[in-house]
Amino acid sequence: MPPRVVFSAPFLALLTLGACAGQVGGTSGNPGAGAGPGTGAGGGGAIVGTGGAGAGTAGAAGGADVLASCPTMQITPTPLRRLTKFEYTNTARNLLGIDPTAASDLPADEVTDGFNNNAGVLTVSSLHAEKYVLVSEALAKAAVKNLTTLAPCAAGKTEDTCATDFAQSFGRRAFRRPVTDQDRQILMTAYTAGRTGGSYSEGIEVMIRAALQSANFLYRLETTAPANASVALVPLSPYEMASRLSFLIWGSGPDDALLDAAGNGGLADKAAVAAKARTMLADPKARVAITDFYNQWIGTSRLDIMTKSTTQFPSYSDAVRDAMKAETPAFVEYVLWTGDRKLETLLTSQMGFVSSALAPTYGVTVSGTTPQMVTLPASQGRAGILTQAGFLAVQAHPDQTSPVLRGKFVRTKLMCQNIPPPPMDVDITPPSITSAPTARERFAAHESAGGSCVSCHQMMDPIGLAFETFDAVGKYRTTENGANIDVSGAIVGSRDLDGSFNGVRELAGKLAASDQVRDCVATQWFRYSAGRTEEVPDGCSLTTLQDAFGASGGDLGELVVAMTQTDAFWYRAPISP
Repeated sequence: MPPRVVFSAPFLALLTLGACAGQVGGTSGNPGAGAGPGTGAGGGGAIVGTGGAGAGTAGAAGGADVLASCPTMQITPTPLRRLTKFEYTNTARNLLGIDPTAASDLPADEVTDGFNNNAGVLTVSSLHAEKYVLVSEALAKAAVKNLTTLAPCAAGKTEDTCATDFAQSFGRRAFRRPVTDQDRQILMTAYTAGRTGGSYSEGIEVMIRAALQSANFLYRLETTAPANASVALVPLSPYEMASRLSFLIWGSGPDDALLDAAGNGGLADKAAVAAKARTMLADPKARVAITDFYNQWIGTSRLDIMTKSTTQFPSYSDAVRDAMKAETPAFVEYVLWTGDRKLETLLTSQMGFVSSALAPTYGVTVSGTTPQMVTLPASQGRAGILTQAGFLAVQAHPDQTSPVLRGKFVRTKLMCQNIPPPPMDVDITPPSITSAPTARERFAAHESAGGSCVSCHQMMDPIGLAFETFDAVGKYRTTENGANIDVSGAIVGSRDLDGSFNGVRELAGKLAASDQVRDCVATQWFRYSAGRTEEVPDGCSLTTLQDAFGASGGDLGELVVAMTQTDAFWYRAPISP
């Protein structure tokens, strides 16, 4: 058993840097400060081009004028980005060629604005520091079980020479750039610590542990010095660009081919990066990472922590939940890699991906545990992600539906208009399911309550009530407690969506045809890619992204490519000492 070696000096220094409020590039602005005319709600930053200030919403500083901020004169500083648990797991899998189950012991990442990769909250707790050591030990131990593939030592070479070669090649992939003399020395020191009194395998094991505990692995470092110290837009190095591309599209560090492209000038201009991005999207690794965005955006990433009343929903089980978890990824893969890749399809398709456990929910017959593509019953009025069982179940309470949660999703995640939180003295407990036959009657109390609550609920409830033909686990129904369900709805305070509709299918059609929704989806991708909420200096990047998405006809694959063409993706802010 190799000795436990904790590589604490540079590691803890970077952990401290990440835990502080220190911004790579200086101090960030004040997100969401001030009100902008006609911009919808800001969710911590400028919602650019989503229009329609609704009741109770506030725009960000600069408002609609943000769209006029081209060319980019300044890049919003982004805090130092630690790998998320998802990124760490994927990177370890691709780097070591093993099952990275040990990484499941890492603490969960905090969610901000719907995503768990917001750099501002990716701090490192003492628990993180402890787990990074323990997880690195478990992963390294598993990796060296296949040493002849991971770090082969050819006949005629000494073990130390083979270890040096491994430090060079493995270090490049682990640190996502060519190794320096200092890197090599640290890795070989770790090797020597394990090799002394041990074996070649034990030396390599300790080297791997050292790499996985290094700040160069745990953080997405961008430190290349600009040629001119006074510039406001610092170009990324080719290797930094390779990392941004890889984490965006694969949710993982770059492979050898991408690092080679960085080293030989293959990422030198935007056209080359766009071409590389399209190639990377075709790689199976992209399906894991792209699906992660949709799970977080739609909310199905919360299925594991969701609970349902077994009294109200006796058919709900862990098997049903697992089938829900598998459905959205299968549907997203169908739309983006088999189908037409269009936002309209994502929102309106009547195709479902159902396994046997979920079949009764949809009223279809399917066997097996693997999701199978089926055409859902037309009479149910289902429409894309908005009527998938997992989405409907997450956006509901344990014992009943929630017009508030479902309406809020449409308003905030598809229209980019945030709803202010309720006052501290307001009781937000859902009405009892016995207080009235239908949810429309139960939630009518929001209208009668008066005060500040009314304006907010007028933004959510008339949208969410259109979902009432689907219960809290996503099953279709036409009555509740013997009373007929009214699914008429309306939208007010939007850019191009105002008006009435009947049921989710009509709502989905309105959303799919909306410029506001298209721009909001682009904004959601910006937040996920940048690891922060947009601010005023991002106006040109958001305009570029939204215009490209519109020009593509709402092509969700081209939306990812368009992100790689923005100034926010190509530059960073200068580092303040």
